[in-house]
Formats: sequence, structure tokens, C-alpha cells
Amino acid sequence: MATLAEFRAQYPQYNEVPDVKLADSLHEKFYSSIPKMDFYNTIGIGTGALIPGGEGRITLPQPKVSMRDRIMGVIETPAAFVGGLAGGLASIPAAIYGNLSSPAPSGSAEARAAGEAMAAKTRAQFYQPRTETARDILGAIGKVTESLPPVLGGSLGTSLNALAGPALRQTTAVVRPVISQAVAPVQNVLANVMTRKQPDMVGMGAASTAEDLMRQQRLEQFGIRATAGERERNLQKQQFESEVQRGAVTGISEDAKVALSEQMRRFEAGKKQDIVRNFERMTAETGAEVADPTQLRAVGKIVDKALNDEFTKDFDNYKLLYNKADNAGETLQQVPYQSLLDYINTKTPTARGKLDPILDSVAESLAMNDPNKTGSITVRALEDIYQQIGLVKNSASANPMKKIITQMGEGAGGEFYQASRAAREKLSKKFEDVYRVDKLLGTKAGYIDRQVALDDVFKFVVLDGSLEEMRTVTTLLKKAGPEGRKAYAELQGQTIQQMKEMLTKGDQMSFKNLNTLINQLDNEGKLDYMFGKTGRNQITDLRDAIKDVVVKEPGAVNYPNTAGVVLRGLEILQKSPIKIPLTQTAAEFARTRQVKKQVEESLKQPNQLAPTQQNQNALIGK
Repeated sequence: MATLAEFRAQYPQYNEVPDVKLADSLHEKFYSSIPKMDFYNTIGIGTGALIPGGEGRITLPQPKVSMRDRIMGVIETPAAFVGGLAGGLASIPAAIYGNLSSPAPSGSAEARAAGEAMAAKTRAQFYQPRTETARDILGAIGKVTESLPPVLGGSLGTSLNALAGPALRQTTAVVRPVISQAVAPVQNVLANVMTRKQPDMVGMGAASTAEDLMRQQRLEQFGIRATAGERERNLQKQQFESEVQRGAVTGISEDAKVALSEQMRRFEAGKKQDIVRNFERMTAETGAEVADPTQLRAVGKIVDKALNDEFTKDFDNYKLLYNKADNAGETLQQVPYQSLLDYINTKTPTARGKLDPILDSVAESLAMNDPNKTGSITVRALEDIYQQIGLVKNSASANPMKKIITQMGEGAGGEFYQASRAAREKLSKKFEDVYRVDKLLGTKAGYIDRQVALDDVFKFVVLDGSLEEMRTVTTLLKKAGPEGRKAYAELQGQTIQQMKEMLTKGDQMSFKNLNTLINQLDNEGKLDYMFGKTGRNQITDLRDAIKDVVVKEPGAVNYPNTAGVVLRGLEILQKSPIKIPLTQTAAEFARTRQVKKQVEESLKQPNQLAPTQQNQNALIGK
């Protein structure tokens, strides 16, 4: 059974519900056969939540630390620790100097403040941790070293010497278990990398090693096969792999070229299947069932039905209340309409007759309902005019007139009518006053055609417009019951499918198109909103893994093949006018053997170096 924190991680829409209230709902719906206190203990609710005043407590899951942060944190911890120790040592004389050099009397609050400022400035000159992992490790070290006895005493030089040795010895014992615990998931990877010859380091030497670790971890996490050239980002190996796939390797028979080229192409096809499998898995994790690049219309229908059903439910509630008011005679009350007529009269005859005909139409309706020109009409007639205005979607005057009518009806009628007005106002705020929702539900002026075609619903909701505009639609769906949540899941799944489509459409995988889409959604905050931080990280990690195997090093393609000196000499002999017996056969045999061995090494997949990072249901709707 999942803990409450694990449940919240999968279903963050419940993050605002207090622990006890959420636990009671889960217990009542799914686990009523288990004694409640046993259930509380199982899902990890502490006793503090059960005492008076603790019922509002909300325990949120801690965000997962990315693999990059963990690896970089381990790599930078020694430098940060040494920098912190050195900074701490150097800050002692700096504090003394700042205290003594202050114009304030020595030992005064001002002098101590000057000393602390000088010490802080000195500490800042040394290396500071940049990742959360490194800060956690150093924090754990700090908690242990806080309990160590002070060793400062005597002269300043003696104090520094006394501190350095014991501190380093003590922290060596502390750092080892702390780092071991922090990096357990990548321990094998780290050990493997540290025991092989490392590339030339850049800066402090961390970046190259960290990138190598992260590349290997990404490929293993998502189960994507890769050639040696792709895993190592080795230009020469990538050049060779490209030539084999194109059948451009020299010095071997045509049959061998074809066979090796087919072998490499099968490997590439399998790699593409590995990538596509991840997109399909992610789509399934959202709960989508229809989402597919060829099913945009089907997805549009699901979203449209959920919105229309929600609108119909609220509209029916409004009409029920209005009918009660009508049957009770509340709608027969007279209300003055001069304010509405005044607004209409502010418009020019051209605007009223040609540019915005609804203005004249409303004026005519007012006159028809008040043949004696009393200046008042019934509430019922006023509601009819409101409905008449609501049918016009492209009028600049529609919303202002509807607001005037709403004001005219304040205090009119009775209890039922006022309740129907409140229901009508709620309906307007949810659907009619929200541009994107109104567009999805509306038809083109004078036609029965939809304003947004069903095939374009996904694009209109997710891809077009800002995050806030998307939120107006998706928030409504998420609150619309099972049918609405299903529609939202289809939008999530279609988003993943759109990424797959951008990558795989055409003969060659296009990382550029995929990257453009993901960056667009990420920069607008839509990835985080739709999939949560964990899901967003999984998508960007997959994007980076795809880049590892799709984007080649500059010059990796169309580069002439390089061979050993002996084999090159044999190839020259093949082309010389004086033929040496068996040279062709010997050269081809040796060269083919070498190339086959190189291809075998290139396509060999390494042993599993780190546990696969399972992240089931990471993309369930937020």
C-alpha cells in the first residue's frame, strides 16, 4: 500500500486536502475493512495529525533530485568541502582583522559586525556547493562536526595547526558513509568510470566525467540501445559507424558491405523502436486511451463532449430555478429598462444598423415588450432579451448589454428568481466569459459550423496560447468529474504523442523538431503544469537520451574511412598495375575481419551499470 506522500506524488491534485481528510476518504472508499488506526499507520500519518489543531496538516512529497544533481553533487562535494574548510580557517584571521581595523572600539557590536562581514567576504572567495545533493552531504557533515570539541586555543598559528589535522581526520570518517548513502543508486556507475582512463578534464575536471555518467544512466534508464560512438561521443567511432551503415567501407567485398550495412540498419531500427516504446509507455501512464497522431478528431470529440456536458449540467440547473420562479409568478414583476436603452443610443445609426445589428434588435425587442411606452418590462421579457443577446458571439456590444441586464434584475422577483440569477452568473463566468472555453463551445456567426474544428481542439487547447489560457480549459475539465478528467488525460497523452510525431515523422528521426516542441512547452511552463515536476523531468531526460543517440558529432557523417597502415598498403597493392598473387583475397580477408570486429564492438551493449530508475505513473495528471 502506498504511503500518503507517495499517493500525493502520483495525484498532486489532492495536495490541498489535509492529511486526515484525505486519509479518511481513502479509507472509506477503498480500505474500510482495515481498522482506521492501522490504516493511518500504514500510510504514514503521524499522531500529530490526530491531536486537536493538527487536522489541517498537509504533508507534501519531497521533490525528487535529478540524476544530474546527484552526480554533480557527488563530484563537487570534495571541492566544496575543502573550500568550506579552507574558507572557515581563512575567515578566522579575517574576522580578527575586520574587528581590529574597524573605527569602532574593539569588542563593540559595530567592531564585531565589521569582523563578521570581513569573514563572510573571505569565505565567499572559496568554492561553494552548487547542487542540492552537495549541500545535503555537507549539511550532514556539518551536523556531525558540530559535536566535535573545540580545539582553538593559544596563539593564532597554534590554533590553525590544531584545527586542520583533527578536522580532516574526523571529516574523512564522516564523509565516507554520507556519500555512500547519497549516491547508492549510481554507485556502480561511479566506480566503473573512476577505474577507467578518463578524458582530459575541463576546469575542475568534473564536467566530462559527469556527462559520461549521465549519458550512460539516461540510456539505461530508458532502455535505448546505442553504438560505442554514441555512448562515448567519439568522433572517429561515429565516422566509422556512419560509413558501415552507408556501405562506404573500403577494402571489403560488396557482399560484406551489404551484410554489415544491413546489420547496422537493423540496429538503428531497433533503436528507433526503443525510443518509440518510451513515448508509448508515457502515453499509457497518463491514462489516455485514444491519443494518437492519427486520432486528433477523436480526442477533440472527447474534450468537446466533456465541456458540453458540463455546460448542459449548469444550464439545466439555471433553467430549473428559473422555471420555479416563472411558475411562482416572480418573473412578472416590472423592471425599468432605460439604462439599457441609454447604452444603445450611445452608438451611431451605422453601428447599430450595419456594424453591430444586435443593438437595433434589442431596441426593437424593448419596444415590442412595452407597447404603451411605460419604460418598464417584465423580468420574463428581460430574460428573453438576455438569451437573444447570448446567441450573438461576435458582437462587441453583447457583453456590456448583458452586464446592464444583470444589474437591472438585482433585487427583482423573489427567492427562486434570485437563485436562478446566481446560477446564470456562475454559468457565464465558467463558459461564456472565458474566451477559449467560449470558442470551443461556440459556432461561427450565422452558421452551425464549430468555431474550433474537432481536429484542432488539441492544438487550440495545448499548443496555442499561453499557459494561463490553457489553464482556463484544463481546470474546467479536471473539475468536471470522471468524463472531464478522462478528456484531460487524452490531452496529456496527445501531448506525448505529438512529441513522438515531431521526432519520427519522415524517413529520419528529427531531434530538432522534437527539441523545439519540448522547449516551447517547457519555457511556457506547460510541461510542469500538465505532468508535474517528476513527469517534466522524465520528458526532458528522455529528450536528452534521444539527443545522445540521434545527434552526431560534427563531421561524423561523410568522413573518409581510416584504416591501419598495413591494410592501407594492401589496398594500394590491389590498385597497382603489377598484381601480386592472392593480394586481393588477403587484403579483403584481413580488412573484412577487422571491420566485422569493429562493428561487433560498436554494437555491443555494456553490462547494466546502474539500477534502472523505475518511474511508474510519473505522468498521471496533475
